[in-house]
Amino acid sequence: MYYKIGICDDDKEFCSGLEEQVERIAKELSVKAETEVWYSGEGILRDLQNGMRLDLIFLDIELVRADGILVGKFIRNEMEDISTHIVYISSRQTYAMQLFKVQPLDFLVKPVTEEQLKEVLSRSIRQKQSLNSCFEFQKGSAVYRIPTEDIAWFASMDKKIRIVTKQGGEEFYGKLKGILEELPAGFMMIHQSYIVNQQYVSEYSYDSVKMMDGTVLSISKPYRKEIRNKIMQYRREKRYDEC
Repeated sequence: MYYKIGICDDDKEFCSGLEEQVERIAKELSVKAETEVWYSGEGILRDLQNGMRLDLIFLDIELVRADGILVGKFIRNEMEDISTHIVYISSRQTYAMQLFKVQPLDFLVKPVTEEQLKEVLSRSIRQKQSLNSCFEFQKGSAVYRIPTEDIAWFASMDKKIRIVTKQGGEEFYGKLKGILEELPAGFMMIHQSYIVNQQYVSEYSYDSVKMMDGTVLSISKPYRKEIRNKIMQYRREKRYDEC
């Protein structure tokens, strides 16, 4: 497996140590990793704008000009990239609410231990592998396969299911509850008519979710407690993992 990993921190000594640790852990996990290092938010933004793509970024929040939150928002909003895993690094623990919309994989407080890095890198790899799965459905005599990472949500309409993806939408006959059993972790039923992929949710409220394209979907009353628990678990396990 090939993994492209970025490190962005204005502390050059920290970057050097982190790079060595990451490369050593990647070898232990039998992953061929290539690392790129930046010492400023402006530098990584410039390369992202020029087409650089990364699987995982260790990103300092407290960069001087273009800080880590700005870089994260650029990746999620401007690039519309939800597949790059962002791990924020800081010397403080006071950023939780600011980070929510950026959907980071994790938040690490300096000093960062090798055990923490190994756990984060292992989790990132597992999630990337699970996202390589596909959802299959039949329409007429044809069978279609869509990568689950491209699916934003499913909506039930009478006897038909509408599947909404990054590319558009399709309709087919089926039952929503049966579909949920075929999907990987990260998908959740919020209503008898909706299943959403947490990676495409930009905002949660008591009775609705807002998707990244601006669509608002209702959370029905029987699901609200379960959804709150799932969100809490989701954030505990990955510190904003799978959103």
